[in-house]
Amino acid sequence: MSLFSKWLKVLIFGFMIMALLAACSGGTPKKEEVTASIKKILPVNFEVLEINKLKDIPGLCEVVVKVDKQPVVFYIDNKAKYVVSGSIVAVDTKQNLTLETQKKFAQK
Repeated sequence: MSLFSKWLKVLIFGFMIMALLAACSGGTPKKEEVTASIKKILPVNFEVLEINKLKDIPGLCEVVVKVDKQPVVFYIDNKAKYVVSGSIVAVDTKQNLTLETQKKFAQK
């Protein structure tokens, strides 16, 4: 194996580690952060029920809140600076992930 091949492998390995660290660096925001962010745009009483990282969409978390006994699903970035309202649909399966989460919590 040539010196160039060895260095190329080290370089590729380094980039893989950097990519992994970048993907893992954004944790799930704390419940208090999420509550404060959503309160700025949703001026009603609500309770944050669940916060989960979306495994297929890096940097985005699914947030389920209860408003008047109804589940409402939002999406929020890892730093709780941006809130997204609307459905997320998996293109390949045409599966509405937002609706599935709402149904899961409506049954509780």
